[in-house]
Parts: sequence; C-alpha cells; structure tokens
Amino acid sequence: MELQCDCGNVRLFAPEPAQVTCCNCGICRRYMALWGYFRPDEVEIVTGAAGRASYQRGDREIEFLRCAACGCVTHYQTLAGDPDPIVAVNFRLAETLPHGVTTRYADNATR
Repeated sequence: MELQCDCGNVRLFAPEPAQVTCCNCGICRRYMALWGYFRPDEVEIVTGAAGRASYQRGDREIEFLRCAACGCVTHYQTLAGDPDPIVAVNFRLAETLPHGVTTRYADNATR
C-alpha cells in the first residue's frame, strides 16, 4: 500500500494493516496519527529532495519523522540498537483505509 505526505516528497510503501492504533498520549493526540506497526524490512520509505526532519521526544527511545517541506508526520521508528525494531507508519496519510481495518484505541494519556 502506498502512502504519502501532502506534497509527495515522502512516500511510504507498507503492507495493508489488519489494525491501526489511535493513541492518546501527549504527542500522538497532537499528531492525530493512526499507527500501523511493522518490522523495518516490511516498509520502504522514499524521500525526495526536500528531505525529512525528525524529533526525539523525552526518553529518546523513538524518532518521529515528518516531511521537511509540508510538515506531515509520516512515521516513527525505534532508534538504532533497539533489540526489537519497529516502524510505525501514519495511516492518516492513506487516501482511505482498506475495508475491514479495525482501530485499536490505546489509553496512554499518562505517558
């Protein structure tokens, strides 16, 4: 499945998820993302000339990435050396979610 930021500078290719997660932690509720979780080898990320920008929040365990041109949050990933690496793709970038994808609501507001 192909997803992209508003200007098309960052494109992601990921499998169709069976489920996406809507988290209410401080940063996810601000980003309004719907996360689909994958191993790094399951996701291809193509970045254009404008590049990407990143942000590491608080505990510095994950890195949020966004298009440097239009600012859309595209994904987050665990940092190098993590024993169980993941890439969380923002499925709000999809034109539509595939039929049958369920949404899990994660209550992490206290994090």
